[in-house]
Amino acid sequence: MKTSTSKSNVITQILFAAVAVALGYLLLFKKTVMITTICQILCGGLIVVGVVSIVSFFVSGDYKRIDRYGFALGTLLILLGAIGLVRSADVASHFELYAGLLSLILGILTLQGTVQIKVLDYAIWILNLLLSLICLIGAFCVLSEITAVTGLVDGFPNWLLLIAGVSCLFSLLTTWICILLAGRREKKAVKEAETRREEEARRAEEERKAEEARREEEARKAEEARRAEEARKEAAAQSASASAYSSYHTAADAQPSEPAESHHAGFDPGQEVQPAADDPKLEFEPSEGHHTDFTPGA
Repeated sequence: MKTSTSKSNVITQILFAAVAVALGYLLLFKKTVMITTICQILCGGLIVVGVVSIVSFFVSGDYKRIDRYGFALGTLLILLGAIGLVRSADVASHFELYAGLLSLILGILTLQGTVQIKVLDYAIWILNLLLSLICLIGAFCVLSEITAVTGLVDGFPNWLLLIAGVSCLFSLLTTWICILLAGRREKKAVKEAETRREEEARRAEEERKAEEARREEEARKAEEARRAEEARKEAAAQSASASAYSSYHTAADAQPSEPAESHHAGFDPGQEVQPAADDPKLEFEPSEGHHTDFTPGA
C-alpha cells in the first residue's frame, strides 16, 4: 500500500511538471492558442484527476487508514475544476498568477530533490539548488508583481513556467538516479563491512590458534626442561654416590694391617711354650656303656 501511494505521488509530480512544460511551450511558441482554451483544458484536467483520486481512495483501501486524504483531495480538485470552467474568462485574465503559483510548487519540489541529493552526497545537488532558486525567486516576483524583474523579459511567467517544469523533471530524474546509486553504494558498503568482519574473524581465529600453539610449545619446552633438570639431578646424585663409594674403598685400602691380638690373656708369642704338667684330673676313666678293649688293627 505504501509502494502504491509513493508511485501515485511520483506520477502526480511528473504530471504537474509535464503540464507546466506543455503550457510554457504553447504560450511561448504557439501564439494562436487562446489562453481561455488552455484554462478550460486545465480545469477539465483537474476534474479528471479528482475523479481518479476518489476512485483510487476506495480501490486501494485507503479508506481503512486515517492518514490518507485521497477522497478529500479528489473532491477539492473536482470543485476547483468546475469553478474554473464556469469562470474561465476570469481565470484567463489572472493566468500569470496561476502560472506563478504552479512555478512556485514545482520550485519547492525541485528544492526537495536538491536536499535528497545533498544528503545522499552527490555533487549534482549544486545544479539542482541553482534551478530551484531560479524557480522560487521567479515565482515570488510573479506572485508579488515585481515588475522590475518580470518586465525584463517578455513573457516572463511563461518562460518561468517552462523552466520550472523542465527543472522539476530534471530533479526527479537525477534524484531517482542518485537513489539507485546510493542503494548500490550502501549494498557495496554492507558487503565490504561483512567481508571485513569475516577477515577480522579469520585473523582472530588464526591469532588464537597461533597463541594456543605458542602456549603448547612453551609447555612442551617447560616439560622438557623439567625432565632434563630431573635427569641432571639424578645423574649428579649417582655421581656423588659413586664418588663417595670410591672414596670409602680408597681409604680402606690405604689403612696398614696390624697383627691380631691373642685371645689368651697374658700370651706372649716370644715366650717358650712349656709342656703341661701331669694333672691326675685330666686322666680319662672308662665310661659306663663304652668298650675299653678296643685295639687298633683289631
